[in-house]
Amino acid sequence: MLLTKHENVTFQNQTVYISGQAFLKCTFVGCTLVLRETVYYLEGCSFERCNWHVDWVLMWGSPESIREIKALVNLIEQAQIKQLPPEQLNPANPRPPQIAPAEDEKLTPVN
Repeated sequence: MLLTKHENVTFQNQTVYISGQAFLKCTFVGCTLVLRETVYYLEGCSFERCNWHVDWVLMWGSPESIREIKALVNLIEQAQIKQLPPEQLNPANPRPPQIAPAEDEKLTPVN
């Protein structure tokens, strides 16, 4: 299958169909990326605030399909690690919210 090649292209605020395409050193900003079960190629791309729509059948007994989806999830995780604050990446250890008390709830020191 021949892939349509995109190199050093910036995609911004649009829906991009990844399937059947090859993306080399492309930048995706605020995009919705659609990936269906077909051949695709991503190399050296960056993803900022992108949403992924993945339509993929994981075949029972097919280690290859599991490896492919794990590789995609790893790609998405690496993009988020570069962009999100640590408390969003590790929801098991969130910082407690800092809420200022209302004026009538403020404590007065006891002498």
